[in-house]
Amino acid sequence: MDGEVSTERIKCFRRIFSNEDERIRANDEFANFSLKSGPFADPDSIGSMYVTDPRKWCACFGSNAPLLQRNSSQYYDEKTKLWDVGGDQFGSMEDVGVLEFADLSLDEPELESVLFDENATTCMEKNEKDSEVEEML
Repeated sequence: MDGEVSTERIKCFRRIFSNEDERIRANDEFANFSLKSGPFADPDSIGSMYVTDPRKWCACFGSNAPLLQRNSSQYYDEKTKLWDVGGDQFGSMEDVGVLEFADLSLDEPELESVLFDENATTCMEKNEKDSEVEEML
């Protein structure tokens, strides 16, 4: 396993398992799975890993790793809902304008011109408001 994958897995486990004892158990389950040891040392389990669909394999052998396979509403509704393995690279709201324009398609020039015009109007309105505030001071 390469270092980056391992580092991101550790970050992910920290987010999902905030309780240290639970995280230690999850790491232990993952280690057993990864090393094909403990309950995953069974020859049927190991042989099936390479030829069976992962979901089907987990249905047959995943009961040995309950923390890694649990599927509760916590993962869909709470703070882990939008986690990603790459981290929060776009967590900051700075330079949001750049992100807005990056999503535009070159196949929609009419939409682009409207958005650029709206942006220009917004900037002009802001400049006018700033001027009014300066005059008041």
